[in-house]
Formats: sequence, structure tokens, C-alpha cells
Amino acid sequence: MADAEKGMVHIYTGCGKGKSTAAFGLAMRCAGNGGRVFVIQFQKSRPCGELVSAAKLGIEVTRCTSGRGSGRCASSCPLLSAAYDIFKNKDADLVILDEVMAALKHGCVALPDMTALLSARPFGTELVMTGRNAPEELVERADLVTEMIKIKHYYDKGRAAKRGIEF
Repeated sequence: MADAEKGMVHIYTGCGKGKSTAAFGLAMRCAGNGGRVFVIQFQKSRPCGELVSAAKLGIEVTRCTSGRGSGRCASSCPLLSAAYDIFKNKDADLVILDEVMAALKHGCVALPDMTALLSARPFGTELVMTGRNAPEELVERADLVTEMIKIKHYYDKGRAAKRGIEF
């Protein structure tokens, strides 16, 4: 599916619901058009519905084994290494770094490592990064930034996350 067009950098950020959902919607669209899609999920380790759907569509998902709030890895983050490998092989139409902003916040990934990764992205590969509080340095380098704003959420009334809706 790769063509001669430059791949764009997308950021889905903000405190509202829908960042990962939007990224997975784009993954479905790309895969449905014959694209090679890779998803790297930072800070997520519990089973979720998108893993089942991704497998059915041939979307490869690599996940953090430590989960939310995990600190910096003893050495270079293995998920960043996985992204570099995908870029090096130039076999991806779309790469999604889901919750990479949370990985930045918790110190699992350093901002200089992220900007270096952006520079390593092949010309035709689309890149999506999700998570709250996108750093200005990444926002400036992105081609598209969407902020999800919470106006009202049922979590505020104590409702727990629901299988099939939140995970």
C-alpha cells in the first residue's frame, strides 16, 4: 500500500476519552485497504478487545509487559527498539505508539529518544502517537494534532471501565 507520499505524524492527546479508539480506527482503515499496520502499546498490559480485533485483521501489536506507571527500563526501552526495527525494515504503512505520552510522563521513555525516533521514520510511514499531555516539542513536529476534551464522563460518577467499551 505504501506510495510515494510522505507519511504524516499524528498526535491524539487530551484528557477526553477516544485517543486510542481513534488510533485503532485508523489502524482498521489502513489494514482494510491492504496496509501493513503495527501497534506498540506503552503502559498497557491487561487483556483488551482491541488485541482480538487487531489479530483478526493481521495487525501486529507489541505491548509493555510492566503496565501502567512502570518506570524507566534498566536499558533502552524495548518498545522503542521495536519501533526502530519496524522503521529500519521499512515494511509499515502505519505505526501507532499508543500511550507513548504516558510512557514519557512516567520516565519509561525520554523525550530526546522520541525526537530521535521521529527522525528515523521512513518517508512513507504514517505515525500516530497517543496519550495525555503531549509535549510541545512533539506537537511542533506533528502534522496533525487532535485534542480530546472531556466535557462529561461517567467515570466521574463512579462507573468502572466496561469490557468492550473501555478495554
